[in-house]
Amino acid sequence: MAEAKATLVTKRVWDDGKKIHVIGTLGISAGPDTYTAGGIAFDSLVNVVDGANLGIAMIGTPSQPFYFNIVGGSYFGQYSASTKKLKVLVIAGGTEVAAGAVPAGLSSDVITAYFIYDKMS
Repeated sequence: MAEAKATLVTKRVWDDGKKIHVIGTLGISAGPDTYTAGGIAFDSLVNVVDGANLGIAMIGTPSQPFYFNIVGGSYFGQYSASTKKLKVLVIAGGTEVAAGAVPAGLSSDVITAYFIYDKMS
């Protein structure tokens, strides 16, 4: 079985003059893909689908985000820019998803993600 994949589909991307803001939905692949304890690989600059129709996935972002908010109906995420891992936790109880096959509820949850990046100077 392969490790689960996380993909961010952008819905809105804007430049406020100082920072780049990205809002989208985060999809997690379904079982039999597996969730790994400690988080699954996710690079917020690479694992992006251009749902905002910008022509490119990300513009003017030299590094990983300094702020994020990842929350769904039943799950929420903690992103580590240094390890490029996305840890997924269950809202009820705050415990990490168990290692093993991705729960059906996780792969079908509507997870909204908001990232803020420094702009290229």
